Amino acid sequence: MSVTDPTTTITGNYFDKHQSRNPLVRALVRGYRHTLQDFVANLPVATALEIGSGEGHLIEYIHAVRTDLSWVGSDITYAMVEVGRRNVPGVSWSIHAGESLPFRNASFDVVLACEVLEHVRQPFQVMREICRVSSHYCVVSVPWEPWWRVLNMARGKYLRDWGNTPGHLNHWSRSGILRLMEADFQVKQVRLVIPWVFLVAEKRRS
Repeated sequence: MSVTDPTTTITGNYFDKHQSRNPLVRALVRGYRHTLQDFVANLPVATALEIGSGEGHLIEYIHAVRTDLSWVGSDITYAMVEVGRRNVPGVSWSIHAGESLPFRNASFDVVLACEVLEHVRQPFQVMREICRVSSHYCVVSVPWEPWWRVLNMARGKYLRDWGNTPGHLNHWSRSGILRLMEADFQVKQVRLVIPWVFLVAEKRRS
C-alpha cells in the first residue's frame, strides 16, 4: 500500500459502473454483485451498517438475498445521502465520515466498507472505527492494485496519472489490505475478483 498526501482528498463517483451499459463493465459488476451476495447471504447477522453507501446499489444487491437485514446506510454529504434515500426507501441513513462513526460500540452485527478505504485519509482510523461499532463481522472490498490501474490504462483512462483514478489516495495490494484488517479482525475469506479484492472478517475478541 502507498498513501498520498493525507491533507488532500477527492470524493465522488467519477463513473457509475453499476449503471453502465458497456458489456465488459456489466460483466465485471456482475462478478462484484455475486461475490458480495455470496459473502453476506449466510452470515448469522440481523443488523448492518454500510459506510460510503453512495447511491445505495450495494444495499439493493444484498437485499435481493437477505430481505431480513435491518440497514443503516451512510455517506459523507447530505446530497449523496438524499440520493441513497430516494433509491432505497425503508433504510435508515446517516451523514458522517468513516473516521468518526456516530454509533455506540458493537451497534451492528456486520459493517460493510466497499470501495471506501482507497478514498480515506486515515484508513487505520476507519478500520478501528469499523471494529468499534461492529459486534461480529465486517465485509471490505478495495480496488486490487496494480491491476486496477493497469486496466484503467488499457482503456486509455488517467494515463498522466499512471491509471490512478481521481480520489484514490491509497493503493491496496492483497497483502496490504490483509495487514490493515488483521490488527482488529480475523480474515475468514479472501476472494480476488478482478479488479477487486473482497474480504469477510470476524472481529477479534480481547
